[in-house]
Amino acid sequence: MRTRQLRLNDSDQIRQRMPEFLGKKINIVLNDRTVMFGELKKVNETEIVLRNMRMEKTTYPFRNIVEIYVDAIV
Repeated sequence: MRTRQLRLNDSDQIRQRMPEFLGKKINIVLNDRTVMFGELKKVNETEIVLRNMRMEKTTYPFRNIVEIYVDAIV
């Protein structure tokens, strides 16, 4: 099996495809160019909940997310 990086930078596509990544480790890029890494725990119509490596859950509204990327198994 191979892995490749899947990058989504269209806001509509991010909203539609985010539920596919529940339980997976993803990277999100915010408006201020900060990159956050963690496990996607929850998705709703306005925001996501990400658990970081310190096991803290943080909420990010979709309006603050510019891009996501994840390693996908091909």
